Amino acid sequence: MNKHYYYIFSLFLLCISCTKTESRKEIQSELISNDSISVWSAESNEADSKRKLELQYKAYQFAINSPTDSLKSLHLSNLSYNQRFISDSSLYRQINKQAILVNQKIKDTSAIASAYWDLAYFLENRIANDSAFYYYSEALNLFNQINYKEEVGYMYLNMASIQMKIKDYIGSEANTIKAIEYFKTLENNNHHLYRSYNLLGIILTDLKEYEKSLAYYNEALFYLEKIPENYMDEASVINNIGVSYRNNKQYDKAIENFEKVLSIDSILTKRTSLYALALSNLATSKLYKRDTSNVRNLFDQAIKIKREENDLGSIATSYYNYAELEAFAEDTTAAIHKAKVAESLAIEGESNENVLKIWQYLAILDKNNASDYFKKFTKLNDSLLSEERKQQNKFARIRFETDEFIAENIELESEKQVLSKQKQIWIGIATGFFLLGLSVYIIINQRAKNQKLRFDQQQQANNQEIFNLMLMQKQKVDEVKRLEQKRISEELHDGVLGKMLGARMILTGLNKRATDEAIQEKSKALGSLQEIENEIRAISHELSHSAYQKISNFTDSVETLLANNRNTKIKTIFHFNEDENWDSLAGEIKINVYRIIQETFQNAIKHSKCSFFEVTFYRDDEQFNVIMSDNGIGYNVNKGKKGIGIRNITSRIEKLNGSFHIDSTEGQGTTISLNIPI
Repeated sequence: MNKHYYYIFSLFLLCISCTKTESRKEIQSELISNDSISVWSAESNEADSKRKLELQYKAYQFAINSPTDSLKSLHLSNLSYNQRFISDSSLYRQINKQAILVNQKIKDTSAIASAYWDLAYFLENRIANDSAFYYYSEALNLFNQINYKEEVGYMYLNMASIQMKIKDYIGSEANTIKAIEYFKTLENNNHHLYRSYNLLGIILTDLKEYEKSLAYYNEALFYLEKIPENYMDEASVINNIGVSYRNNKQYDKAIENFEKVLSIDSILTKRTSLYALALSNLATSKLYKRDTSNVRNLFDQAIKIKREENDLGSIATSYYNYAELEAFAEDTTAAIHKAKVAESLAIEGESNENVLKIWQYLAILDKNNASDYFKKFTKLNDSLLSEERKQQNKFARIRFETDEFIAENIELESEKQVLSKQKQIWIGIATGFFLLGLSVYIIINQRAKNQKLRFDQQQQANNQEIFNLMLMQKQKVDEVKRLEQKRISEELHDGVLGKMLGARMILTGLNKRATDEAIQEKSKALGSLQEIENEIRAISHELSHSAYQKISNFTDSVETLLANNRNTKIKTIFHFNEDENWDSLAGEIKINVYRIIQETFQNAIKHSKCSFFEVTFYRDDEQFNVIMSDNGIGYNVNKGKKGIGIRNITSRIEKLNGSFHIDSTEGQGTTISLNIPI
C-alpha cells in the first residue's frame, strides 16, 4: 500500500467512526481545517523563507489544537508525512513526536508505524543512517503485528538500502531477499520487485559477483517490462549492467550498454544526472579499453552537466577519471592537476570514499609527496573503517532485536546479544588478522616484483655493455690489422722496392757493354725487374688504401650471429651494400637491431620449421631498413596471441622512434620489416 493511501484510509475511518452526538457544525469544521492545512501547504510553495516558517507553525498550532484526538492524529500524521511543507528540522521532530504520542494514545498501530516510517525517511535524507535504520525496524515490527505485508516489504527494502550504503552487503542482501518474499505474495507489485532486484544487482556488483549481479538486473528488467512508461527506470538498470561489465573488465559490453542509455529519447532532459553518469561511465570504459578516441570530449560533457546539477561527488569522480586519462597520455603534470581538482571537490562534497581513492592515486602520481598522501590515506581510512564497524554493529544489534521481537523470544534475548557481540568481536579479530596477513603479502609481493624489475633492468644494461665491449674489442683487432697492413706496405715500398730499384740501376750500368748477347740478356732482366717493381708498387698501394678503410664491425657481428646459430637444416643469407658505412649508425640503433635479429632468428629456428633465413640491410630517405624473412609455416597475424618476442620487438622499435610490420600467412613463411629513422 502506497503511503499516500494511509491518510485517505484514516480519513475514511474517521468519518465512519464519528459518534451520533457530534453536531453537523463539528464535522464541517473538520473538513474546513483539513482544507486549511492543504491551502497553507500550497501557499508555502511560492512564499519566501520567513512566510514559509510562519505557515508551518500555523499549521502545527492548528493540528495540535484540534478538538478531538482523532482529528489531532489525522492532522499531525499528514504534517509528519508532508516533509516538503515542514522544512524546519526542529519543528518537524516536534510534529513527528506529537503524532506518535497521539496515535499511541488512541492505539492506532498503523498510524504509529507510519510515523516511524516518516521519521526514518527524514533521518535518512539527513544521512543519519543508524537512526533511520532503527526507526525503519520499529515500523517493521508494528507492520508485522498488523500483518501489513506490503509495508513490511517496504521496510525491509529501505533497511537493505541503508545497509548497502554502509557496505553491510551480507545484511543488505538478506533484507532485500526478505522484501522480495513479501512482495511476491501480493499482486501488482512489479515496481517494488524491480527495485528489489535492482538493489540486489548493485550489492552483488560491489561484492564482485558479476554473474549473479547480471542475473538480478535481468530480473529487474523482466518486472519493468510489465510497467507502462518504464523506459527511464530501464535506462537506470541498463547503466547498472554496464557498470557490472566494466568492473568485470568486459569493456566492449559495457560500452554497448552505456551507449544504449545515451541513445534513449529525452533522457538528457528527464534524467539529466543519469545521462551525465552514463557519459562518464562510457568514457572510463573506453579509457580502460585503451581506446582514447573522444574520451576527453565525453569527460568534458559529463563535468559540464554535473556542474549544472551541483553534484560535487560525481564531479570529483569524473576529474579522477580525467586524471587517469592524462596519466595514460603520459602527461603526469596534467594528471596531478586533475587529481588535485578531484581531491578538492571530494573534500568539499564530503565524499570520503572518493577522497581515499584520489589520495591513493596521487601517491602514485606525485612521487615527491607520496608519503604525505599515504599518511592522510591511512588516517582517514582507519577512521572510516572504525565508523563503518560501529554502524554495522548498531545495525546488527537492531536486526537482532527486530528478529527477537518478531519471534517473541524474550527469555533468550540477553544470551543472543552476548553471542552476537562475541561473534562480532571474533569476526573483527579474524578480519584484522586477515587484513594484516593480506597487507604483509601485498608488501612482500610488491617488493619481489620491484626486485625482479630492477634485476631485469640491470640485466638489460649488462647485455648492452657486453655488446659494446665486443664491438670495442673487434675495433681494436681491426686497428691492429690496419697498422700491420700499413707496416707491410711501408716495408714493401721502402725496402723491397728500393732494392729492386738499385738492382735495376746496376744492370743499367752493365748494359753499356758492347756485346750483343749481353745487351739482349740484360735487357730482358731489366724488363723482368721493371715488371716486379710495378707489381710490388701496385700491391703496396692496394694495402695502403685498405689500411685506411673502416671494417664493417656491425655487419661482421650480424654475420657472426647467423654463423654461430646456424642450424644444419637452415641456410642463412645476409644482404648488405658493402660500400655503405654501417658502423656510422648510432650505438643504440645497432644494439637494438642486433637484438631484434637475434630474437627473430631464434624464433625461426624454434617455431617456423623453415629451410632458409634471410636478412637484408638497405637505406633510403634517411631511413635504415631491415628485412628478415623465412620460408617457414607462417601464422595468422590477426588471430595469433602476441608473445614476449613480439612485445620485445615493439618495445625496442618504440625506443628508436621507428616502426615495424609483420607479413605472414599460414604455409607461406613470415617477413618482418623494420623502418628506423637515422
